[in-house]
Amino acid sequence: MWPFKKKTPVVENIKTSFTTVICIPGNWNNWDEFILSIVSATNGDYIAAGKILMNNKSDKFFTLDFCEKDPKMQEAFSVAGSVTRMTQNCIDEVGNHKSVLYISAETGTLEDAEHIAYATNAMLKAGGIAVKIETTGKAFEKTKWLNFFDKFEIANLYEMFVLDSISDTMGTVYSCGMHNLGYKDTIVSGEEFQSAVNLISIFGYYQIIDKPTIANNQTFSIAADAPIYKISNELNQPNKGDEFFENPFGMWRLTKQ
Repeated sequence: MWPFKKKTPVVENIKTSFTTVICIPGNWNNWDEFILSIVSATNGDYIAAGKILMNNKSDKFFTLDFCEKDPKMQEAFSVAGSVTRMTQNCIDEVGNHKSVLYISAETGTLEDAEHIAYATNAMLKAGGIAVKIETTGKAFEKTKWLNFFDKFEIANLYEMFVLDSISDTMGTVYSCGMHNLGYKDTIVSGEEFQSAVNLISIFGYYQIIDKPTIANNQTFSIAADAPIYKISNELNQPNKGDEFFENPFGMWRLTKQ
């Protein structure tokens, strides 16, 4: 059920830039092999030169870092892929990778996130094995990432870039990754775990799909007859100080009234 909101004041949105980083282990023996494979796999829609990947249709540029095989990659994907139920076969395939590519770009809007998501899609088709969003801590099997583009919708970006089920020892639940899309993350305390996850998820999708203007002290509810939550700025982010995970846009706290 779509959210029901009250008290919607008009506030000015201030854009903050952020650099999204995505890891793609692959089967490329060297950089030159990747250059040829990306052109072939995309019929020339994407080309690579120097440390740049370019989309010839949109003229969007992305930074690429080509690295040798990383012995820690398999473990990293095993942890980050647990929430998306990455299979052991895929994790083993990651362990057998020949090289690693990191793609990064300045983000801060849904459009920016969509562009880097499509670029990642192209790199998978060109020989990538799997995807890990370094600025979220979430990993995907190749087939699952490609499936997002069968009938792509802007709401898909939430599942691709946001992890909304992180909890601490005190029972607080929060999200990470909304900064890849240009939004604040959300934190909830005092709720049963799954209820908190559902609340954070609905609140996240609501922002992406409805694009409301949200301000401090506004209230929010998932339905007209559901509990009402006060929205406030959270000043002490759980990921404060982390280069990849701290959200420069901020974080919303939802508190039941």
